[in-house]
Parts: sequence; structure tokens; C-alpha cells
Amino acid sequence: MHRSTKWLTGLIGLQALILIPLVLGREYRLFLPYNWHKVLHIAGAVVFLGNIIVTGLWMASAERTGGTAVLKFGAHAVNWMDVFFTAPGVILILVNGLPLASQWGGITRVPWILAALLLFVLSGVVWVGLLIPDQNRMIRLSDPVLSDESLPPAFFRCLHRWYVWGVVATVLPLISLFLMVLKPKLW
Repeated sequence: MHRSTKWLTGLIGLQALILIPLVLGREYRLFLPYNWHKVLHIAGAVVFLGNIIVTGLWMASAERTGGTAVLKFGAHAVNWMDVFFTAPGVILILVNGLPLASQWGGITRVPWILAALLLFVLSGVVWVGLLIPDQNRMIRLSDPVLSDESLPPAFFRCLHRWYVWGVVATVLPLISLFLMVLKPKLW
């Protein structure tokens, strides 16, 4: 397992700990003024969504160059960007969004909050279950290859699968964002 994946594993564990009170049915309380939670929640969404969108575009651009060194660098950088941006964005979203939800009556009482959270969690399942393992495989497959050699076909199969699941993991929180902004009456 690559060092960046080990860091990600720790950060994902922290995210799981943040969700434990939700699973136990406990309410999250504001520990900052409401507007500070709101600002930090939005900042987390910007960092999170910005990184996952840019990362996909960045890897597609790296593939278009056809350069082995660029793709190797991209494979490593994607994992590290998850450590520095995606995971902290998720933490900011959860740590601030869950107390905000309680001010609206709770997660289970407000349909658009519940739907947005479920989509966000589903995106996280795709990220942890499919994207991170593929990112780790791309690193493993690219590391022994020298800059003047071609990457193995398995690297590109993994990369193209990563694109597909990356789109899924990006669209789900974008829908979540629309639900948070528009606050529609769902049921």
C-alpha cells in the first residue's frame, strides 16, 4: 500500500468516527456560531468538489500527453491530493453540516438533508471501495516502469475504470449540492 493510501486510510477512519453519533441516533450540537458552521461547511464543499472535478480533468489531460512520466506523476499526485484536499473537505462538510442539520430539525426530519447526506455517503462508498483501490493499483503498476518505457495495458484499464467511477463519485455530491442549495420538497 502506497504511503499516501495509508494516510487516506487514517483520514477515512476519522470520517467514520465523525459519523458514529449519527448511527447511534444522537443529535449533533453547534460548537460554533451557526454562521461559522455554515461558512466552514461551504468551504469544505468547495475544496472537496473542486478537487474531485479538477483531479479527473488533470488525469485525463495527463493521459492525452501520452507521457509515461506525466502519468506516473499523476497517479501519485491524485492520491496525495485526496489526502490534502478531498478528505479534509469531507471532514469540514461532516463536522459542520451535521450540527447545521440539527438546527433544521434533524437529518431524518428534513428530506432534502437526508437525501443529500445519503448521496454524499454513497459517493464516499464509491471513493473508498473503488477509486482509492484503483489509484493504489495505478501507483503500483506505474512505479517499476521507467520514464522512457510504456505503461502496461493494465494501468490504462485501471485508469479508464477510475474515470467511470470517478464520474459517479462526482455526480452524486453535485446532486447533493443542488439539494442543499435549492432545498426542494421531496416527500
